[in-house]
Amino acid sequence: MLLAAGMPVVTALSAINREIKSGRLKKIIGEVSSAIEAGSSISAALDAVDIFSGSVISLIRIGEQSGRLSENLKVVAAQEQKEREFRSKTASAMMYPLFVFGLTIVVGLGIAWFILPRLATVFAQLKIDLPVITRWLINMGTFLGHYGAIVIPALLVIGLLTLFFLFIFSRTNFLGQAILFAIPPIARLFTELELSRFGSLLGNLLEAGLPILDSLDSLVQSSSFYRYKKLYIHLHDRIAEGNSFGKSFDLYKNTGRLIPVPIQQLVVTGEQSGNLSETFKKIGEMYETKTETTAKNITILLEPTLLVIVWLGVVAVALAVILPLYSLIGNLNNSTSTPPPPAQQTIVLPSPTPMPLLKKLKILETGIGYLNIRKEPSLTAAIVGRGTPGQTLEYLKKEGQWYQVSLTDGAGWVFGDYVEEAK
Repeated sequence: MLLAAGMPVVTALSAINREIKSGRLKKIIGEVSSAIEAGSSISAALDAVDIFSGSVISLIRIGEQSGRLSENLKVVAAQEQKEREFRSKTASAMMYPLFVFGLTIVVGLGIAWFILPRLATVFAQLKIDLPVITRWLINMGTFLGHYGAIVIPALLVIGLLTLFFLFIFSRTNFLGQAILFAIPPIARLFTELELSRFGSLLGNLLEAGLPILDSLDSLVQSSSFYRYKKLYIHLHDRIAEGNSFGKSFDLYKNTGRLIPVPIQQLVVTGEQSGNLSETFKKIGEMYETKTETTAKNITILLEPTLLVIVWLGVVAVALAVILPLYSLIGNLNNSTSTPPPPAQQTIVLPSPTPMPLLKKLKILETGIGYLNIRKEPSLTAAIVGRGTPGQTLEYLKKEGQWYQVSLTDGAGWVFGDYVEEAK
């Protein structure tokens, strides 16, 4: 803007430098200004400080030679603005799901580390048959209670390292990109972002007079996705050999998965008509609009999906806690609803005149507080009396699992699982 207004380069740099707050950038602008005052060209001075790519330096050099420096600097500014917008759209599309996912992990780890061990202690003391989900919760809580100080920090470190190597580290981030491109909505967003960059960048650079090979070099450097970098390098090499865009597209395997066939046909048509820069710019504008719509749709789709995931986790923990409580309450109701044995029915008394050959039985715990004495050795026979745990009876004989015991007014039978012979 300052050069277009007629201000000399050194004066423009000095005016810019007064408004800059970054100490490092002030130093760089000072070095550029000193080099220009010493007789260096603007492109050579900027190339020496190494803050722009080779294609940008070439664009500035072409502007100096053609007298269109201010116009080409506008192209450079527009290119940098587009790159910033591409990065911003990608970040904004991923911000909400990453925030919810991170918050879910933090809450889940907090529950696992601090709450589950205490629940495990409580449930372990309950003498009831626990559901499978509760047993799993208890086991995990017990494990984290003993080893949580080691396991949870280790998991966090492993998770961060995994994210770093999958999405940040330049030599391995193609793995993370492959995972993201396997998710249809994310793959669609990234494809539209890259096609928007493909069209806008090539269109602006070609319109500014940069050769096609230098423009493709700039596209390779600007692209964030490994699979598109490979495609752009292929296009650069094939065009350098003298091939057209159409032939270069045909020589690359599965080009249609990266650049749709209609877009390829548009590029071929623009190349044949000599209007390639305008064709690329139209492609960029078209996919820029699509990118905004897709980014909004992804946020709308991911919001209920993530909420369902969080809901499932909450329901799982709630069921693990509530189901044992229902079992416990049910057992208490059953025990209180069982009537105690009537006092008048406890008519079993030791014989006042025991016979020498009679043996003694001791009544064991039955779980209901008494033992039925039946008229016949059968569980369906009539009840003629009841004995209490710890009481001793004298029996006459044994038939299978049944013992015939002596009563004051006759004899009865008791089941052998609930008695033992007294010494």
